[in-house]
Amino acid sequence: MGRSAEQRYGNLVNSMDFVTDQLGPVGKLVDKMRDNPAPPGSWRVTPPDELKKMLAGVLEKLSALKDSAVRYETELKTREWKV
Repeated sequence: MGRSAEQRYGNLVNSMDFVTDQLGPVGKLVDKMRDNPAPPGSWRVTPPDELKKMLAGVLEKLSALKDSAVRYETELKTREWKV
């Protein structure tokens, strides 16, 4: 029972690290964007400033989730997970 919980915890932490790594290139892409207002009725893209705020929010929440996982590491590794 404990081994399965340890494996799930490891998968959780690895997944959060993977997502964090994948967001780096997204940030670089957003940094290269320029605001280009579109005329009414045409396709619109979210302005770079808003995308930067969204990305920062995602990274903040992901960091908080990882902090929680670390704080409860022992409990998460020793108990069977319920979904």
